[in-house]
Amino acid sequence: MYSEPSQFGLSFEFEGLKWGYKNTQIVNISYGVMNYDVGLFDVDGQGFAIEIGGRKYYNKGTKLEGLYTGNYLSYGNIKFDENLMFGKFDGTYSYFSFFSPEVGFKMAFGDFSIDPFIGIMWKIEVKGKGDIDNKYVDEWTPRGGLKIGYTF
Repeated sequence: MYSEPSQFGLSFEFEGLKWGYKNTQIVNISYGVMNYDVGLFDVDGQGFAIEIGGRKYYNKGTKLEGLYTGNYLSYGNIKFDENLMFGKFDGTYSYFSFFSPEVGFKMAFGDFSIDPFIGIMWKIEVKGKGDIDNKYVDEWTPRGGLKIGYTF
C-alpha cells in the first residue's frame, strides 16, 4: 500500500453477519517504511502497522467480490536510526487512526483475487521521541494499494 508510512504485509478477511449485504472483518499486519524529510536531509525509518476493521460488499451474490467500502482502526510505529554527516538521527514516530475509509473493487478468479483500493487516513500522532517532532508529517494521508489474495 502506498501511504505514509508505506506498508507491505498480510491481510486476513473473515466473513461476518449478513444484513442484506455481505460484511467482513479485516486484520492487516504490515511492515512499514517511511521517509522523514527534514529541511536539507531525509532519513528512512522502518517499523510496523496493525489495522483491524471491516468491509461492506455491495453485491447481492454470495461471493466476497465486487464494490466495497471499509474502515479501519490503525496503529503504526516507525523507528529511525541513521548516521548522517551532521551526526546521528534517531527517534520514533507513532500514530493511531480510527478514521480510515476506503473504496475498492475485489475481483475473484477461482480461489485467487485482485483487490485495488483507494482511501484516506486521518492520523492522531503520538508525540515523537528522539529527533522526531511530527512537524514534517501530515495528519491526513491518502492511501492506495493492491492486494493479491488466495482463499483457503
